[in-house]
Amino acid sequence: MEWTIETFLLANFILIVSSILQMATGVSVGMIIVPFLAMISYSLLPVPVVFASLTLTIMMAYQGRQHIDTDNMIQIGFGMLLGIFVAVFILKNIHFEYLGVLFGVLILLSVFISMKVKTFKLGRTVNYSGGFASGFIGTLALSGGQILALLFQNHPLSSVKASLAFLYTLFSLALLVIFYFVGEFSYNDLISGVYMMPGFIIGFFVAPVFAKYFNPKYTKSVVLGMATLGAMILIGKSII
Repeated sequence: MEWTIETFLLANFILIVSSILQMATGVSVGMIIVPFLAMISYSLLPVPVVFASLTLTIMMAYQGRQHIDTDNMIQIGFGMLLGIFVAVFILKNIHFEYLGVLFGVLILLSVFISMKVKTFKLGRTVNYSGGFASGFIGTLALSGGQILALLFQNHPLSSVKASLAFLYTLFSLALLVIFYFVGEFSYNDLISGVYMMPGFIIGFFVAPVFAKYFNPKYTKSVVLGMATLGAMILIGKSII
């Protein structure tokens, strides 16, 4: 896509708000980012925004490094890697005009899972299957964080935010390497990612100012409502 001042400001505004919500509550906001960035251009997804988001997840993981749950990382990470491979295969073989519907449906699926699935007990089966679902949905619609949040929901908030940031950093690096080797990580993707980095960086540093105003209990409902609205609009635009 061709960047203009308007698209630069709009894209980064979306990312600033999303980063603040994620930093303040631990709720994964990929499901908000996807539909609204897709309304600007599908070319911003998934590689450019994943590349740009590394600025946020690396800083969050480093900031909370003492709270990262390392006990379940290998199994969840392996499951995520398998999910990425399957999703990349689908992305390379799906027609471009169906992307909006695919993104929207997967976001709605993530919302449904967040609302209906209340408890997970971490273990071998749950770790592998949850990791796979997160990698699969995360690659296609950047909404895999909701699956990870469910896996770690019984952890303290500090552990949830740090563990999710660490896992998403690994996910992002693996995804970018795979996309590079299959020829889907271009110079234009790199430039678009750089243009979107300010939104994540600004969001990281201003989030503490706003954090005290957020109640995670109510903020999650707002995030899920915004995601549902964005997904429905995206599906509608794709069909019409």
